[in-house]
Amino acid sequence: MSNSLIWLHEDALRLSHPVFTHTPADSEIIFIWDDSYLQEANYSLKRLVFLYETLYELPLVILRGQTFAILSGHAATQLYIPASANPWINLVCKQLAITKEVTRVSDESFVRLQSKTDFRRFHQYWNKVEMLALTPNGGAHA
Repeated sequence: MSNSLIWLHEDALRLSHPVFTHTPADSEIIFIWDDSYLQEANYSLKRLVFLYETLYELPLVILRGQTFAILSGHAATQLYIPASANPWINLVCKQLAITKEVTRVSDESFVRLQSKTDFRRFHQYWNKVEMLALTPNGGAHA
């Protein structure tokens, strides 16, 4: 059994995420269906169905329960977690780092910007990156 675990959360539900290339091949992959978190996040039934259907297509184990309790109680000492801007996920990672080795794996950029951008309003950001986002390589030069 591997000593490493990948916690795949809702911000990284795809096999092309870099977390899979930065982890040991025998790492266990889990998703935690945390009813209290999902309720607090106020996810609609439609979003929950989408989430479940996406999970069904991935080679992982779905566990149900309280996220921190499951992750902190797991035998793995090395946790690989896709980086996220979600404050709740970041809080769980910070708490886990007290007792386990936590590696946050960043995703590739959605677009590659040449200049500094104001991220305070999505509309301003989207106006600046829309054309880049629609290109196959996000604006990166080959």
